[in-house]
Amino acid sequence: MAEIDPRKMALQIAGLRANETHLPENERVFQDPYAEYFFPDEIRELFQDSNRVKAELQKYEQMMPGVNGAIVARIKFIDECLLELMANGLKQVVIIGAGYDTRSYRLPGVKENLKVFEVDHPDTQAVKAEKVKSIFGMLPNHICYVPIVFGKESLSDKLSECGYNKGLKTLFIVEGLLMYIPPPAVENLLAFITKDSGPESAIVADYFDTTVVEGTSPLKEAIVLRQFVENEGTSLKFGIQAGNDEAFFKQCGFRQVYCVSAAACKDKFFTNDSRNRTVSPMFNFVYAIK
Repeated sequence: MAEIDPRKMALQIAGLRANETHLPENERVFQDPYAEYFFPDEIRELFQDSNRVKAELQKYEQMMPGVNGAIVARIKFIDECLLELMANGLKQVVIIGAGYDTRSYRLPGVKENLKVFEVDHPDTQAVKAEKVKSIFGMLPNHICYVPIVFGKESLSDKLSECGYNKGLKTLFIVEGLLMYIPPPAVENLLAFITKDSGPESAIVADYFDTTVVEGTSPLKEAIVLRQFVENEGTSLKFGIQAGNDEAFFKQCGFRQVYCVSAAACKDKFFTNDSRNRTVSPMFNFVYAIK
């Protein structure tokens, strides 16, 4: 079975962040000044038109209700987890399946305080590295790009080659990935995090419940997403049974587990007119400490 081209997925999420950035101030949840640079100049110009952005979001909302809002909530949730941990002495971050993520560049204090390891497929990283160099004139010194072919190369070996210190308190960001890899790979990844990182290390991630993965969810957005993934020649692979999420992560070796819904993130982080947006209950988030 084929796999979704990670560059395509990365570009879609970059487009979402670019759209969010160009919404009116009272409607947006965050800003990402770099996301639009992953697009050609003619596309970048389109992001400047807030009316076009709103029309595109409305079209997407009709097709997949609440998904845009839930992904915005996911991004904000992970941003806040990173900033909070950094304020409490975090020194190292590993982003698994980094795609065109820009936290390492846009969040205040990251450059000065953190060593960041961006882990992804070599093809995706090659595109990203060129874009980053075009933005900043060079590759930032606080970031190490870790190319890996998942399933064929060792995450531990690749990180070690790049200077990863397994004795340090580390935050692992696993965004938009778990649902696309099989359960044994998820368990191996979580085992690596709990065994090969320093005390108080943590993971922040998102996941679906099993009904979304199995195709039994009645949510329109779940049905559409599953069909889209199948049309790409692959499938959703991993989910957690509703109500069993905290127990699952504790069984995987995490002492403290905080499971948060997209709706709870909306209540906490969406302000002003952004509170009028819908968020899909399909998305669940976890922050877990080993």
